[in-house]
Amino acid sequence: MEILWFRHFSIMLGAFRAVFSLLLTVILVGIGAGSLAAAALQRHVRSPGVALIGIQSLFIAFTLAGLWSSDSSIIDRTVADALRTFGAATAIDQLPTPGAFNELWFNLRPMLLEVAVPALLIGFSFPLANAVIQHAEQSVGRRAGVLYLANTAGAVCGSLVAGFVLLPRFGLQASTTVLMLVAAAGLVPLYQVVRLKAEPSSVGSGFSRTFWVGPVIATASLVAWLLLPSDFIRARALPKPERNERVLSQSEGVNEIVTITETSGKGRRLMTNGHAMSATWPLSQRYMRALAHVPLLSMASPRRVLVIGFGVGNTAHAATLHPSIRRVEVADLSRDILAHAGYFADVNQNVLDDPRVAVYVNDGRQHLHMRPASSYDLITLEPPPIAYAGVAALYSREFYQLARSRLTRGGYVSQWLPAYQVPSRTTLAMIRAFVDVFPQAVLVSGAEAELLLFGVNDSRIEIDPARVAAALSQAPTVEADLRRVDLGSVREIVGTFVAAPHTLAEATRDAAAISDDHPMQEYDVRSLLNLGEAVPSSIVDLSQVASWCPRCFIDGAPAPVVDGLDTYLALLNLAYNASPSELARVRRLTRPRVIAGSAYLGTVVPESADVHNLLGIADASRGALGEAIAQFREALRLEPDFAATHWHLGAALAAVGAHQEALEHLRRSVELDPTNTLAQSDLNALTRAAQRP
Repeated sequence: MEILWFRHFSIMLGAFRAVFSLLLTVILVGIGAGSLAAAALQRHVRSPGVALIGIQSLFIAFTLAGLWSSDSSIIDRTVADALRTFGAATAIDQLPTPGAFNELWFNLRPMLLEVAVPALLIGFSFPLANAVIQHAEQSVGRRAGVLYLANTAGAVCGSLVAGFVLLPRFGLQASTTVLMLVAAAGLVPLYQVVRLKAEPSSVGSGFSRTFWVGPVIATASLVAWLLLPSDFIRARALPKPERNERVLSQSEGVNEIVTITETSGKGRRLMTNGHAMSATWPLSQRYMRALAHVPLLSMASPRRVLVIGFGVGNTAHAATLHPSIRRVEVADLSRDILAHAGYFADVNQNVLDDPRVAVYVNDGRQHLHMRPASSYDLITLEPPPIAYAGVAALYSREFYQLARSRLTRGGYVSQWLPAYQVPSRTTLAMIRAFVDVFPQAVLVSGAEAELLLFGVNDSRIEIDPARVAAALSQAPTVEADLRRVDLGSVREIVGTFVAAPHTLAEATRDAAAISDDHPMQEYDVRSLLNLGEAVPSSIVDLSQVASWCPRCFIDGAPAPVVDGLDTYLALLNLAYNASPSELARVRRLTRPRVIAGSAYLGTVVPESADVHNLLGIADASRGALGEAIAQFREALRLEPDFAATHWHLGAALAAVGAHQEALEHLRRSVELDPTNTLAQSDLNALTRAAQRP
């Protein structure tokens, strides 16, 4: 039952260290308290065997009642209340986090309701059983040893059977049924023992009533349990589908409950134990495919790729599109996730059937240990949520050292880094572990705050726009795949840039790196209420893009191959610095929106006067004054007293000969911002020109 409880609470509360340790604490404290209580109880009961039958019966009843009463909707409402209290969780907002007590109680309350009483009753069992065998004085030593052996062997075998036989074969609810029937069956030999040991004078109506109360309760509980729908417990534990989302498949395995859902207008999603792992949604595809495409386009003739964590197959499929790739190895712990790959065939194109793809059901780190040095040109990984127990093994300094030893010269590691899932100090510690091994690392954004770390087994990291352009022209399938996710141009690929190596080094200078002995990320997130924080501002500096792509600029201006890169990055910078409310408004938009020719910018850049000013300046710089004027007018509509907009609009109007209106806007700009000497100069020049005969 402990194994089943762990599965149940990992679904409802998340697979966090805090959840596991707290559940174990509740179980152990319950067993300990029950043992102490039983030691006192056995001195005051005439028949410890009858008491044990009653305890075992109550254990069946309370275990079934606890599982029956648990409902994820209560937890969902608690999280929703926290979101309303602390603000909507967004990719880059800054949220206060609830106190440690609130997080503790959030996890503890459902455990107490479901597990506390059964754990207490478990504690009664061994002392009462020991009291039963104490009556056989001549063989008490042998019987006590056999009892202890049975208790220990049962615990060991029970955990193995529950984890590797019952759960994958029968699921959570049916496994509970099996275990409770076994517990009920255990009453039968116990009944025989009690009958044999009972004094004839004590076997009367009173004894019978006392004896049968427990089994009647257990039987009634089992009958009520068996009348429940077969998916009752699973349906109440898992989160309810979102609006317009329907469940396509759901199955239980050794590691998890795998759920496949489809949302109208978005795509399909893979969930394990009720928590999202991967998806075919446009923004999800964008960052997952960037994990493979961007580093592969940066290399000359890469051949071998390792993908750790298959998900829905986005990254593995992206790797196979590159014509020079000869082998793609996929390492994933879950057979069940791999077995569901067909549900995502529209995006992964049945990549597991590709003869170049080899699949290993194995831990990614162990898989690397089994490979020789210089095995791969690219190692890419997107593990489960980074705060989950055990995941730190794929983000530690020792892991990166192992990964670097398995790279060819010039080979890349690309690592998923969803910084919004953990506190800022944890993000910095994770980056520090990476840059300790890959000091030339760069940080990019696959989509919104889905950050990616790129490290190379070389002395420097650099992307060559001419090479990328040539590679795209020679691989039309790669270009088409990137175009689908708004990464089809060199400008958009380079525009994923977030931070240069020296920015990351400076930001993490005082951070302690994540290591095997210091897996901080698994302890900084304690519950679903611990919402993480904003992406640390210290790791965002788009102005340093030239350190990653020096050939992208000629005399400080974007090269023709990345024309408009400065505007593109300036717009993204607005997104990184937007407030939570501004970002929330963008997400609520129902109509597609395109900014600067990019649908992706339209989904992440909030509407503001700054946006239209940037677009207007870009239009004016290429001579499209009519379009520039329209952008500046829209900026003024959003913010009528923005001095810079009046200045830009005035200058543009003056350039097309609308001198009178230009004078009005220039005067207004100077009124709003007298310190703008350039606007004052333009106003003086236009005024003198208007006074000439």
